[in-house]
Amino acid sequence: MSNGFSAIIAGGGFGGLAAATALAQRGWSVTIFERQAQLRAQGSGIYIWENGLRILDALGVKALAADAFHGRAMEQRDSSGRVLEPGELPPGIRLVTVDRSTLLASLKEAALAAGVQIRTGCEVLGASASGELQFAGARREQADLAIGADGVWSAVRRTLGLEQFHQQTDEGALRAIIPGTQKELGPNGQGKYLECWSGNRRLLITPLDAKRIYLALTCQTDDIRGKASPLDHGTWCESFPAWAHLIDRVEEVLPWAQYSIVKVRAWSAGHTALIGDAAHAQPPHLGQGGGMSMQTGLALAHYLEGLKDRRDIPARLAAWEAGERELAEHCQRWSCLYGEVSILPDEVRHRVLKHGFGDDWVRRQILRAAGSQPTGTRA
Repeated sequence: MSNGFSAIIAGGGFGGLAAATALAQRGWSVTIFERQAQLRAQGSGIYIWENGLRILDALGVKALAADAFHGRAMEQRDSSGRVLEPGELPPGIRLVTVDRSTLLASLKEAALAAGVQIRTGCEVLGASASGELQFAGARREQADLAIGADGVWSAVRRTLGLEQFHQQTDEGALRAIIPGTQKELGPNGQGKYLECWSGNRRLLITPLDAKRIYLALTCQTDDIRGKASPLDHGTWCESFPAWAHLIDRVEEVLPWAQYSIVKVRAWSAGHTALIGDAAHAQPPHLGQGGGMSMQTGLALAHYLEGLKDRRDIPARLAAWEAGERELAEHCQRWSCLYGEVSILPDEVRHRVLKHGFGDDWVRRQILRAAGSQPTGTRA
């Protein structure tokens, strides 16, 4: 049943779809404008932690196939296969991995079921604080609420003047999905995610289901051979000989891309808000980029529940930011700290992983977002 309010959203990614679905389920008329010709996600995997699973449940999203991988540990290893930190997940925190396209398709299905309109091939070039999105040819769309869910290079953020800084890290990754089974991870690797280190390179091995494995091959910007595309199989097999049988299987790879860190002065201006990477992009080291995008999107809809007058929207947005920003920035801060481990010498890194990441307090900080109860979900 309509509540008479309207929302327009720039960007049909995880955060935009989550916010759209949550608003539509609360009676809003919602339209998403996506610049691509269709909603699609590039060929890589995504981590869905406990907080993300709770969000999907609250939205009624069915994203997990019967054979989706449920890991029990994020194990740290050196290049020779020696375990540096077992990384067992605590009770009550689930972690599931799927390919990004599966999650996006499931979120799209939930959005359409809630009545969301999705318009593709519509690139948003700017926004105003009045709840307006701007397009080519001086075309404008106006609503009670506008949302910029348009990613790290957000045009909404830029034109609202909210950007504090946007920094690209010296680290980035190549990504690929290959055929592979649990058996190929060895008897001590089954049921786990494996993060392997060699110099300034990192190989993350992530099972997706019974037949596929997602690989993230991470290196620094000055590692010319490491970031080459097509993949230089020889140099990566040399760094990780124990996993040559997986690396050799890589055929198509997403080109090396740097990570972004975004900070903003505020999450909103007037009747226009920012969510996800547009507001708090972070390196992927905690696997929470998509999770926090969905979390802020769902929370936004929750803070707008019971709205009677559109003039109250700016105050509701301020309350939303006050309630949600601290956790998002905590997650961003610890993801950045995790990334600093990659530039340490091997033996120093080994000690940090063993004595630092194995510390209970540190693990609680790293897993704080994962174990959180997202606003708008049931306890």
